Amino acid sequence: MLELVKFEIWFNQTEKNTKTGNDYSQKVQSRNFYKYFYGEFAMAVKDNRIIWKEKSNLFLLNTIENFLTKYEIKTVRQYQKELGDHPKEAPSLWFINDTFGSWDKLQLELGKKPYDRYRWDRLPDQELFNLVEDFIVENDIKSYRQYEKLKVNSDLPSISTLKKRFLNLDIFFKAKREKENARSDFELLSALRDEIIRLKLESSLSRTAFEKSFNRNNVPAPQVLMRRMNKTWEQLLKEIGFDYREVKLDKLSKNLKNQN
Repeated sequence: MLELVKFEIWFNQTEKNTKTGNDYSQKVQSRNFYKYFYGEFAMAVKDNRIIWKEKSNLFLLNTIENFLTKYEIKTVRQYQKELGDHPKEAPSLWFINDTFGSWDKLQLELGKKPYDRYRWDRLPDQELFNLVEDFIVENDIKSYRQYEKLKVNSDLPSISTLKKRFLNLDIFFKAKREKENARSDFELLSALRDEIIRLKLESSLSRTAFEKSFNRNNVPAPQVLMRRMNKTWEQLLKEIGFDYREVKLDKLSKNLKNQN
């Protein structure tokens, strides 16, 4: 290979410096030799490309699984994008469909749950509305483009899906803010306290437990309240009469006793 590179450099230099007469004839002869030599060399080089159809299904599944994990791929679109950037690391979608039947069938072969593209159709309008609206408010989203950008890696419907269901998407960007702005901080804090008591979380004051169970019709998400009032979760709890620090210290003491 090194000799080929040296010859190519010499040939290019000869071509650059040659203009007329015998030198031109020499250049043509050199070109013919170069083509012959390079062609013979290229034929002698082993083709290291992977021929996927010669591989076993076990090898293919293992390769694809590693590719999905490496680039955190969850959808066909993500697979196509990463395959475009790394074409030698995994087989094409055409090959996958030809070998396994479809992308969804491949997911089943890998022991994964196929992406349910119709799941949003089964969700009632109000539930879907609340889900998207909370996400928009919590992330202070002001445009469709920002929504699509931030929803990556989140289990949320696309803008096109929402348009089919609700037609006018402006309602997502206005309704909840208007509702929250109509309530005073005092009213929101009172609602937060009532919801903590309803969920019987006074002893733990766990934000994680609260977010899993709270009723969005009663009170906004903690992140919304924290952003609006510019306070931490602990500070919000203090405002409504709960001592989060004392709860944490009590929990820490119990853990130390259990260890001893």
